[in-house]
Amino acid sequence: MTAPLPSVSNRITGTRSGPVVQTGQVRDVHFHPAAPPRPVPRQLTAVTRVFTDREHDEAALDGLLTGLPEGTAPVIVITGACGIGKRTLATRWGHRHTERYPDGQLLVRLRASSVGGPAPAAQIARSLLLGLGEGERGHLPWQDADLQALWRSIAATRRLLVTLEDATSADQVLPLVPATADCLVVVTSRAPMPALAAHGAHHHHLAPLTPAHAVRLLARILGEDRVSAEPGAAEALARTCGGNPLALGLAASEAVLAPTRPLVHHPALAATDVEIVPMTTALALTSLPEPEARLLRLAALVPAPDLDHLAVAAATATPAAQTLNLLHELAARQLLEHTGRQSVRGDVYRIRPEVRELIRSPTDTRQRVVQCYLDHLIATAQDTIQRLTPHHRVLPRQHRHHPAERFPITDDRTAQEWLEAITPAVLPALAAARELDENQAATVLVHDLWPLFHRLRRTDLSVPCHTLGLGFARLWGHRLAIYEMTTTLAISHKRTGAREEALRLYEEGRALATEDQDSSRIAQCTAGIGATLYDAGQYAAAEPELTRAITLYADLGDRRGAGLAEILLGSAAARQGNTDLGIPLLQQALADLESLTPPDPLNAARAKVFLGEAQSLAGQHDPANWTINIAVQEFAHLGHRHWTAHAIEYLGQAAERGGLPEVAASWYSASQDQYRNLGSSRDVERLHNRLLALLHQ
Repeated sequence: MTAPLPSVSNRITGTRSGPVVQTGQVRDVHFHPAAPPRPVPRQLTAVTRVFTDREHDEAALDGLLTGLPEGTAPVIVITGACGIGKRTLATRWGHRHTERYPDGQLLVRLRASSVGGPAPAAQIARSLLLGLGEGERGHLPWQDADLQALWRSIAATRRLLVTLEDATSADQVLPLVPATADCLVVVTSRAPMPALAAHGAHHHHLAPLTPAHAVRLLARILGEDRVSAEPGAAEALARTCGGNPLALGLAASEAVLAPTRPLVHHPALAATDVEIVPMTTALALTSLPEPEARLLRLAALVPAPDLDHLAVAAATATPAAQTLNLLHELAARQLLEHTGRQSVRGDVYRIRPEVRELIRSPTDTRQRVVQCYLDHLIATAQDTIQRLTPHHRVLPRQHRHHPAERFPITDDRTAQEWLEAITPAVLPALAAARELDENQAATVLVHDLWPLFHRLRRTDLSVPCHTLGLGFARLWGHRLAIYEMTTTLAISHKRTGAREEALRLYEEGRALATEDQDSSRIAQCTAGIGATLYDAGQYAAAEPELTRAITLYADLGDRRGAGLAEILLGSAAARQGNTDLGIPLLQQALADLESLTPPDPLNAARAKVFLGEAQSLAGQHDPANWTINIAVQEFAHLGHRHWTAHAIEYLGQAAERGGLPEVAASWYSASQDQYRNLGSSRDVERLHNRLLALLHQ
């Protein structure tokens, strides 16, 4: 092997803008310009202009920041009744301390609504990492422990203010507390959390506004002149609302819509013996014009933790432009909360839990809303398939309710952004489908979300979603759907390491395909069995399955299926010492995959990696270095960080076989950095062991 040029370091450093490839002997390597730096996250929302009082509370919170001990980040828990202003106080106080936490202010709502239940710590960690931009160019780890570990590792090097709203248990908070006093965690909760107090958290209880401040809040909303004209009525309204800012805001909003009606005739003053917030909410609902009332009634039936205007338009059969205006109006009336803006979805809203609790609709109305919403998700998911996984099989669909306006999935980036954005809505949508016996729609939705599980590597969702999908398919009774859910569930189990379950499901799928005399599906399951055995290192057992699959695919003229099986068969042969067989098989696999229309660049790059490994095992070190380096480029261009890291590890192995331990150590360190950025602890440990082995040679 020719020694590398002295001026070349063969080193890759992991950065947030993506991997940089340096190759000593590789020509025609194209470098992509680094992405511009991501802005510092400032996720706290704006504070309302009518914010009133709370100076004493802000001073009390300031006092909690003095004399903090070293060690973990301090935790402050703000407690109080529904609508008392916990979130607004935490937001206003956080804005005041922006300079103290220059690396960002992160915000996660732990109980976005009654849909889906409280968020677990791993889901919260994923949201926090996305807020820091960690998932933009690749895939976050899917295991809960790896997600939380990655979050703590990154937070330990930053000065961050983390606000966790609507916490319901200490289990949501404790795994996320950074191990540095340079960060601060602010939690809002209706009830105190003794388990957090036991870990040193400080509690601050938020009381109602005083009568004078409550009247001042009414004046800021209604105008000084109107309140001054009826001071007694204003004071009575403040007393009726119990100093609760949300109740006061709802009552004032209702009064704004009736500018000529005296305050003394406000409906809230006639109500007795009812809870404050539900009463004012009910009054706000009864005063809604019919278009807003209809949209709110129907939107409350959408099984999603948050809402964008296109999803609401589809679910409620309302024109998109009108929906956008109505959502804005409902937010102005404080019946919806505007939770932010996403690049692909636009403005996002949440129905306040106290509003949702008061809305009742007939079951048949809910059925239609859920049907329309599911059809909206399916239509958009199908668009992402065409962009990201065009070879994925399509299941029959019902074509009941076509969305009048769909998300513009114009490129791979918008497809991935939409999938990531709607991920929290997937399981709630499937739960609603199960309640309403929407078995076909639910099966198709799981199947059409394949890019979420395959390209974005959301393995944490893949097993539960496909388990549900197989149940839906069996209730639907459609054989192709049952087969598809069986095999995709097998793939999900294989990726999590549950190989015995994967083999069982592949055998079940092959039996179904054999009954139907479907050679294509028999080939797919046979290849799946071979792939599972290959992953387990059982190369001799995998070879006959893969050979049979290649023969079946060749008879069908399926070059992609044959190419994927040839990759594994060639690699298995090479790893068992038969590179004379392995290299030609891998060259054939590469030729098959590069000839496809539409193309399959990801798997073509995989073929290059395994071909390079086989060349290295055969002692062809220069071609191996060339081939694997080109694959690294292609994975980087595709934004596939996991395979980029994996291919860099193969470069290290090739260098080690070529007698270049220093170069091998450099590649292993670079791969380990990439895996560490991905939060993949098992891969980091494997690379650590490789580096230790080199040191002991």
